[in-house]
Amino acid sequence: MSSVRIDLDRAIVLGITPHGDNSRIVKVLSRSLGVVALWVPLGSGKKRQLGMWHPGALLEISGLQRKGSEGLLRFKEARRAYLYEQLVTDVKRSSVAFFLSEVVMKTFPEESAHPELLDLLWETLQNLDTVAQTGWVHVRFLGQLISHLGLAPSDHLRNERDGLDLQTGEWQQGVFEDEDHFGPKLARVFVFWTLDSSSLEDPLVLNSEERRKLVLGQVRYLQHHLSGPRTIKSYEVLESVFSS
Repeated sequence: MSSVRIDLDRAIVLGITPHGDNSRIVKVLSRSLGVVALWVPLGSGKKRQLGMWHPGALLEISGLQRKGSEGLLRFKEARRAYLYEQLVTDVKRSSVAFFLSEVVMKTFPEESAHPELLDLLWETLQNLDTVAQTGWVHVRFLGQLISHLGLAPSDHLRNERDGLDLQTGEWQQGVFEDEDHFGPKLARVFVFWTLDSSSLEDPLVLNSEERRKLVLGQVRYLQHHLSGPRTIKSYEVLESVFSS
């Protein structure tokens, strides 16, 4: 990507790395640029702004710029576009936000714009702050993202006994299952969450092991199509929080 100059953009914080005592390198999902790294000066005293740079934070950034094609992006000003009421203090909500942020950061190539991804994640995080039941928010996001990207398998080609190959998105006969293959039951649930009609109020029943396979399978399906499989470390925390 060449030099960048954007007057105003929306961004979601995905991850933060220390860079000296008074600055951080922050990965964000920019609506205009995709996943990019910002150099963030933290300031000092009352002007110190570390608290606003947490995974899942919804920001508006002005004066976004970079000279040349390399190096970190800098900006003139960043402000919160949405103030969370529950997400930052509720461990279940925050664990979902951290998980989704890591999935996006490790799945989508840097500096490749996906405005539909920004819009969907933005809406999902706002809903996560307010909905009563949070246990299926990340599952629905992953399913809807697969659909929005045009990656959902063609359901009309499936019969009730078919499984799904997560590497190719093709239906397969039989019940063979491993981390890259779903049997008929999980394949049916996988498709359910890609439908616009899927609802957090009426999820299909899964036991804990089936639920784990579904979530990790959704992530692997996306990564097979976009970047290649990478471990999402925050999933273990997410699972632990919801099982306690």
